[in-house]
Amino acid sequence: MTLFPNSYRQRLPLSLSIAAVTTAFLMALALGLQTLKNLREDQGRNALRLGHAMSDVLVQALRHDDVWLAYSLLRGPQREAADATWVLVDDAGRVFASNRPARYRVDQPLAEALPWLPASSGSTHPNTQPSAIGGTAESGQDRPRRLLRLPLSSDGASDATAVGELIALLSDAPFLSRFEEILQGGVLVTSGVLIVLLPLGWLWGRRMAAPLATLAECMKRVGEVDPRALHCPVPQGDSEIGQLGRRFAQMLAALAQKQDLEQQMLQSERLAAVGRVAAGVAHEINNPLGGMLMAIDTFRRREAPEPRTGQLLDLLDRGLQQIQHAVSALLVEARLDSRPLTPQDLEDVRTLVQSQSVAPGATLAWDNGLAGPVPFPANLVRQLLLNLMLNAQQAVDLGGRVAVQIDQVDSGLRIQVENSGEPIPPDRLDRLFEPYPSPSQKRQGLGLWVCYQIASQLGGAIEAQALDGATRLSVYLPVGRELTHG
Repeated sequence: MTLFPNSYRQRLPLSLSIAAVTTAFLMALALGLQTLKNLREDQGRNALRLGHAMSDVLVQALRHDDVWLAYSLLRGPQREAADATWVLVDDAGRVFASNRPARYRVDQPLAEALPWLPASSGSTHPNTQPSAIGGTAESGQDRPRRLLRLPLSSDGASDATAVGELIALLSDAPFLSRFEEILQGGVLVTSGVLIVLLPLGWLWGRRMAAPLATLAECMKRVGEVDPRALHCPVPQGDSEIGQLGRRFAQMLAALAQKQDLEQQMLQSERLAAVGRVAAGVAHEINNPLGGMLMAIDTFRRREAPEPRTGQLLDLLDRGLQQIQHAVSALLVEARLDSRPLTPQDLEDVRTLVQSQSVAPGATLAWDNGLAGPVPFPANLVRQLLLNLMLNAQQAVDLGGRVAVQIDQVDSGLRIQVENSGEPIPPDRLDRLFEPYPSPSQKRQGLGLWVCYQIASQLGGAIEAQALDGATRLSVYLPVGRELTHG
């Protein structure tokens, strides 16, 4: 079990909250420690000033052996609550007086009263800074945290004579309660600030982690959903998260493009395979079919058949010719045409289609932008346009509209045929150019497949689009491409 959750939506706010709490605690502790240090320094300075103030009287008490005077001075008014322990030592190293006589007896050797006290340096200059000491004295008595030693001397005419030493044992007990109050106050103030800041920090952390969570959710769907249908609100900006979002969007676009290319290749290979099979079957059928038609024609020339026999031969001839026309549609062979495509060729197709309107009330919008002859095989382009227009005429709804637009662009010829009516479902668009893609009687079985074969052999491309209430077929044929045979 981990301390932090796995999701950054919880991990980042939790980290910010822990950092805020830790910072606030450390600041309160630092404030309290600094206050304690200041109080100790003030206590040391006050003790030093008090020691200097008492030094003259204490020297006189030592010289006249006046213990009561020294005790009265050290004890002072209300010394029961003293913040320091004062010990006056004579020049023989014995306790002369103290504000705690029960603890430090008169005439007690200093080595016995304060066994942990370091030896005096013998200097007549006072130690103006309290010395910090620690540990525990023998017999279980606590040592003071800080020590102040002030040598006492009588000023004579020639030089100063050491008469004793004033020792101050400084303790933290008088202001520990104040230190605790300051620390508690700091904690309370910090807690109040944290009550306001923690929710804001939590919301801020979740907002910072939200783009990462969105990217993680989108990346989880990659591979499960078609990248072309995957739409993710990736973060924007110049930050690291924004750059990651842009890279992810580029990756999705590349995956979608790869998916389109793979689908186009599969469709092209499928149509090419169908075309090869259909062409092979058509060749195999055409050979015996042509022989049967020649046999019927030869029988008629040799002798006049009886009426019933003639009717039977006519029936066989029409049936065989119908089969021959259907099979010929499978044999789309592009060959060099000596005559280029002209605007009149396209107008002829328009005339043929206008006489074969299927839906009552359907109109034809015609826009022939071809200005002059173009180097395309006229027969193949006529057949392609005718099949596209017949397919649109059969698919248009009642009172609908068929629109044909032909444009000559710099690099080729563009043909668009659009008809109103129920759009083609997306699941049928991918198989639209296969032979007999739909069992519907309104759809031409081989026309669009023939259009695909012609466009491929002319080096162009054909595309079907399902629009809002309409279907559009677009063909692009480049100029200067060699004819290819499938």
